[in-house]
Amino acid sequence: MTAYVRAAVAAEIGALRGSSSGRACAVFRAAASIGGFVGAGQIEQSEAEGLLLDAATGTGLPEREALGHIRRGIRCGERTPRAIPNGRFRDQTYVPKVDLSALIDQAIKRPPSGEVEAIWSSSLPVGSDPEVARWFRRRFGDEADLIIERTELWDLARAPRSGHSLPRWACSRGGSWMETGHRVIFRLWDDGGQAVSLRARCTDPATTPKSLAPAGFSVKGLVLADPVGAQLLSGIVPDWWDPREAVVSEGEPDWLTWAARQREAEAQGPACFGVEAGAWSQEIADRIPDGCRVVIRTHHDEPGERYAHQIVATLHGRCQVFRSRPSEEVVR
Repeated sequence: MTAYVRAAVAAEIGALRGSSSGRACAVFRAAASIGGFVGAGQIEQSEAEGLLLDAATGTGLPEREALGHIRRGIRCGERTPRAIPNGRFRDQTYVPKVDLSALIDQAIKRPPSGEVEAIWSSSLPVGSDPEVARWFRRRFGDEADLIIERTELWDLARAPRSGHSLPRWACSRGGSWMETGHRVIFRLWDDGGQAVSLRARCTDPATTPKSLAPAGFSVKGLVLADPVGAQLLSGIVPDWWDPREAVVSEGEPDWLTWAARQREAEAQGPACFGVEAGAWSQEIADRIPDGCRVVIRTHHDEPGERYAHQIVATLHGRCQVFRSRPSEEVVR
């Protein structure tokens, strides 16, 4: 690490330690700035994470939440490696002058990771909640019991406990998710294979909207993923995954239809992803291995075709991409 980089990193860490408000944003900013040096090969990611985590937790930010902001910031900064000035560095009062506006524009607010995990871990299997079980039977008919069984086997969805306190972001104008009947929850995964957010589906077919995202937070760039899909997003391509196939569907019910088709005790079938508006990204596409057979099963309406065109564009030249026909669409 050069003197310039050491001084720049020290300045970022010092500024982060001194932050007293907007801590999450401050952590992301520092991580994005230092991430530019990671991308340039000037500092190892593990070292950068360690320095940032020590500073972030020193401000009072919970470790798990801080680590999420740090990793997203570093990934963001790596995309724009920072140039290192030639010549001997002399200025010991260095203040970073890199323009972070483009990086900050990429910052995506997520709900606190600890709260996301707390909701998920405290929730029930879908078959244990009578109202949620009835929703499955309305949606999936004769296949409902089988889909409930496999949803629980692969931990694809859960039901929050009645009376359990939910964070303020698990709500809409009508009240908390429990009060509005949005009683089926799904994890949303980022391009690093982390379950960083949730979606809630309403069990009452007359209620709109049918699905809710965390209030005040973005779900852009987040997808539904079954166990195989989550492994791919984390950078793991299992040796046993054969044939290498993936299915991309639209919305929670259609995704459940495909994700719950795996029959074995160990996930070996297609990797199943589910998308909504803004979910698919180039970063998600990059996690699908070259040569993979990808079947796009989004709806055959204007939004579904738009999602399909985006998916095709991000996989072009690397994967075998197929589009389902309207007659094959799952109608629920």
